[in-house]
Amino acid sequence: MDKEKEPDLTAANIQTVDKLIENYPTQIKGIIETLRSVSKANMPDTYEFVYHNALNYKLSASPGTWVCYISAQRNYVRLGFYFGANLYDPRRLLEGNGKRMRHIKVRTVVEAGSVELAELIRQSWSNVAKK
Repeated sequence: MDKEKEPDLTAANIQTVDKLIENYPTQIKGIIETLRSVSKANMPDTYEFVYHNALNYKLSASPGTWVCYISAQRNYVRLGFYFGANLYDPRRLLEGNGKRMRHIKVRTVVEAGSVELAELIRQSWSNVAKK
């Protein structure tokens, strides 16, 4: 993200989180809300905003502080990590093969609230916070 242009986060261009979530089916809403709760509990001082039709989390307005995103798909919710290639993932939950980004397909509320996802979120936040 640090080479990309930062998003325009002025009030006129920010879609509210509630507006984004309100039209999803009940199952997808439940997964998103659980992931939001787990994310907020494991990433102090992050900024939550809607960008590219997904919830995004970053530490500040500075480039390079993007942590993760939550993106609804048709049958699951993608929890993505901007620097996921650096995460310790002994259960091999992370998918992707790019230089940096990784994601997990979260299909149930139980998966969304798992200790493993909370740990990956906490790691991702910690790695970015140390920069």
